[in-house]
Amino acid sequence: MGGMHPEVARGMSLALPGELIPIVVHLEGSIDPDWVEGVSAGMTRAERRQFVVDALQSAAALSRSDVLAFLEHRTVRRLIPFWLVNGFYCETDPETIRLLIERPDVVFIDHGAPEAGLVEPVERRPANQEELDRAVAWGVSKINAPSVWALGYEGQGVIVGVIDTGVDYTHSDLGSNMWHDTPAGFHYGYNFYGTGDPLNPMDDNGHGTHCAGTVAGTGAAGTETGVAPSATIMALRIYYYTGGFPTWIQAMEFSAEHGASVLSMSLGTTPVGNATLRTAEENVLLAGIYHSVAAANSGPGSGTIRASGDCPPPWFHPDQTFQGGQTAVVTVGATDSNDNIASFSSRGPVTWWLNVAPWNDYSDTSPLIKPDISGPGVDVLSAQLGGGYTTMSGTSMATPHLAGVAALLLSINPELTVAQLDSLIETTSLDLGTTGKDNTYGAGRVDAYQAAMAALEMVGTEGGTSSNLPGPSTALSSVQPNPARSSASFSLYLPAGAEVSISVFDVAGRAVAQVHSGHLAAGSHRFLWSLPESIGNGIYFVRATAPGGEAVTRMTILR
Repeated sequence: MGGMHPEVARGMSLALPGELIPIVVHLEGSIDPDWVEGVSAGMTRAERRQFVVDALQSAAALSRSDVLAFLEHRTVRRLIPFWLVNGFYCETDPETIRLLIERPDVVFIDHGAPEAGLVEPVERRPANQEELDRAVAWGVSKINAPSVWALGYEGQGVIVGVIDTGVDYTHSDLGSNMWHDTPAGFHYGYNFYGTGDPLNPMDDNGHGTHCAGTVAGTGAAGTETGVAPSATIMALRIYYYTGGFPTWIQAMEFSAEHGASVLSMSLGTTPVGNATLRTAEENVLLAGIYHSVAAANSGPGSGTIRASGDCPPPWFHPDQTFQGGQTAVVTVGATDSNDNIASFSSRGPVTWWLNVAPWNDYSDTSPLIKPDISGPGVDVLSAQLGGGYTTMSGTSMATPHLAGVAALLLSINPELTVAQLDSLIETTSLDLGTTGKDNTYGAGRVDAYQAAMAALEMVGTEGGTSSNLPGPSTALSSVQPNPARSSASFSLYLPAGAEVSISVFDVAGRAVAQVHSGHLAAGSHRFLWSLPESIGNGIYFVRATAPGGEAVTRMTILR
C-alpha cells in the first residue's frame, strides 16, 4: 500500500458528491541510477540524455499499462501521463483514489493542485534613459560575461529551455536565437498552456520574454542583455497559475526529448516539499540537464524558498555537511548592483516534509543550505514583449543569468556534467555575507569569467569529460521493488543486438524461471516479470546471457 499526501486525504474528506480531486499518482518502476552511470560511461552528453530519456519512457510505459486499463472503467478527467515522473496526473473521485492507493503498483499519491505559479517580479517599470544608453546591461557586465565572450565563448551550440510564460520570438534581440525543429513541426518550442496553438509558444505576459532576453538577448535593439548571446532559446510556455504545475513536468520532458542542456525556470509552489517536482528534478539530473530555478521573492524571512527551488543541488558544497539526495536544481537568489542581497530574495534553510521515504532526507537537524548561488536580480534590463526593453526585479531575473553562465561553460566544454557545472560556478563565485555558503547568498554572487577560466583548466583533464571512457558490456539494473512481492522490474543494456537468455536462479544455482529467450536489439530494454506462484520466499539471482557477455543482479522475494 502506497503513501498519500495529507492534502489529498483532506480533499477526499471534504469532497462534495461528484467532485473530482486533482492527484499525481507515482508508480513502481523507477530506473536504477547506478545502472545508468555504468551504461552511460563513455557516452557524450547528448548520447546520455537520449539514453536516459529512452530508459525512462520505457519504464513508464511498462509500469502504467495495468493501472490505465483499470482507470478506463472509472470516472477520470484530464489524465496526463508522465515519464520524467513514473506516473500520471488526473482528476478523479474519492472512491477511485481509495482503490488506487490499495494497488501494489502505486507508490504514492501526491497533491495535484498545490498553490503554484509564476514567481512574479516585485517590480516592473519602463527602462530609463541611463539604462537604455548602456551597450551591455549592468547585470551582464557585473558577472563579467563580456570577458568570456572575448575568449570566443558565447554559449554557441547550447540549447536553453525557458520554462515560463512563453517568448516573444519576433523580438529583434531574440528572433535569430530561437530553437526550431521544422521537420517535426515544432517552431520555437511548445505551448503547454492549454489554450491556443500548441506549436505557438508566444508570450502573453512579458515575463518569459524578459527571462529569455537575459539568457541570450543579442543587443540588436541597442543593449546587449544576454549572458550567452549565441545560445539557442527553446520557448516552453506553461500554465503559470495554480493548477498548472503538471505542465511544468511536460515542459521538462519536451526539453529533454529535444536536446536542451540547460533549463531556466522562475516558478514555485507552496507548500514546499513537492514530491512530484523533486522526482522530476532527480531524473533531469540523471539526463544530464542543468536546471536554474528561482529561490522566490518571499524574503527576507528564513525558510522561504519555494519548490522546486527547495530541491537539493547536483553538487554538495563543502559547507553542506549533511548530504542526502540530489537533483538538477541550482537555486538562485537575487543581488543588486552593489552586491547586496535583495530584501525580497528568499532565504534558506530548507527541510523536507513528512516521514515518507525517500523525501524525508533533509530535516530540522540536517537541513539544506539554500540558495546555491546568487545573481543580478534588481532593476534588470532585458527584452520587452512587443519590442525594446523593460526593467524588472526579482529572483526570476537572477535565474536566467545563471542559465546563461551554464551555457557559456558548456560552449567551452560540452561534456561538463551538471555537478561539474554547479561546482565550477559555486567555487568561483564572489563570496558575500557570512564566509562560505550561507542561507542568504548561497555560495556567493556568480562570476562568469572566473567560472570560465576554471572550466578551461578542466579541458583535456581527468574529470573534464567522460567521452573517452570505454563503453559498457551487457549490464543489468537492480531489481525493483526489492523485496519483490507480486512482480519485479529491471532493465537490460546490450551494446549490440544479440540472442539473449534471461533466467532466474535460486541460491543453489538451479534455474527456477525464464523471463526471456530470443533476439533483442542494441540498447536498453525494460522487463516486468510477474512472479510465479511456484517460487517461494528467498534470495534469487537474475542472469542475462548474451554472446557479448553475462550480467547478474540479485533479488529477494518476500510475499
